[in-house]
Amino acid sequence: MKRNDIFIGFTISVLLSIFVNSTMLMRKAFDTNDHYQHLVSFENFFLLFALIWFFLLPFVLYLVNYEIYKWGDHWFHHVEYKSILLSVFVSCVISLGAFRSYPTVYKSLLENVGPEDVKEYFEHPRLIKNDIPPHQHMFPHNGLNRNNLFPKPRPPFMHPLFMEHLIILLTIILSVSLIRLLKGRQQMELEMQQLKTEKIQTSYNALMGQINPHFLFNSLNGLNSLIQNDEKEKTLTYLDELSNVFRYILQSNNKEIVTLAEELEFVKAYAYLLTVRYEGKLFFSIQAEPKLLLWHLPILSILPLIENAVKHNMISKQSPLRIDIYTTTDNNLIVSNHIQPKIEEENRSGLGLKNLWGRYRLLTGKDIVISNRNEYFKVTLPLLNAPLNK
Repeated sequence: MKRNDIFIGFTISVLLSIFVNSTMLMRKAFDTNDHYQHLVSFENFFLLFALIWFFLLPFVLYLVNYEIYKWGDHWFHHVEYKSILLSVFVSCVISLGAFRSYPTVYKSLLENVGPEDVKEYFEHPRLIKNDIPPHQHMFPHNGLNRNNLFPKPRPPFMHPLFMEHLIILLTIILSVSLIRLLKGRQQMELEMQQLKTEKIQTSYNALMGQINPHFLFNSLNGLNSLIQNDEKEKTLTYLDELSNVFRYILQSNNKEIVTLAEELEFVKAYAYLLTVRYEGKLFFSIQAEPKLLLWHLPILSILPLIENAVKHNMISKQSPLRIDIYTTTDNNLIVSNHIQPKIEEENRSGLGLKNLWGRYRLLTGKDIVISNRNEYFKVTLPLLNAPLNK
């Protein structure tokens, strides 16, 4: 628990102690009658005991409630209502135990460490008539004796001591719940801000990653091969697709959500450049339901998945790589490839998929699903029937 949380619990406990003892504090401030010295001693001791008791009880409840809430999150896998019920149950048990033990603890302290004149009174018990003991200021009374420190109020009134413990219990439960709610909201806002930052960084990385010297070199190298082979038609097609790829990437800073049809047009252009580069070694299959072509997804969502497949898998005549891109009946887009890792595989940081997940969550409110089973690597991208209002 952080220092700020402990300070909040300390402050709440002090305020509650003052609140539930406000009647006695006001009486102490305005009562100048010290005719009966034993009553003054009783009042001073009782007031000190009550202030300390009703400070310690909420402070302990606050700490326990706060920690139980966190443990409940872990035990119940973030099922909120179960954590709340657990913390409420534990708090009620502690409060009930405190309520039942309050008279016993007070009487024991009064007899053992109380003022001398009070100790003397307990050693020689007597009934004091026509006096109102201060610790009975809210109770009906018939006088003071050893076994009548906390007489019960007459019906229909509830026991004031019970009400004080109940007020503290409810206040602590509500306070901790409110604090956790506010912290959860702050955490959510922080995560959203982080996602926005990641989205901006991802968009920039996607743009710069495709216009870097390596990409330009591969593109120009492919173009050079076509020119040397005197394949004019193929060269013109390559130039058209290369310009389409650059145009689409450049507009990614101005768009966030595009239709599946737009994204697939870009994918086809990019796939063409790769098939020229890996001639006879890399193949693409792109199939989409016509009705889903007008559905939406974040721009440049498929590109990092294709790059991921090309980067981490062996591509050769003996082991050609096939990348399948297709839609499903539950309105998802799947990008899949057979797993054939390189012999000397680079360390995978997973940063590309993590950035894609963050950007997808930010722009659609949905999560991508990554599957690595049955020798196939699949990523499922949920499609939107309409863009979200941002």
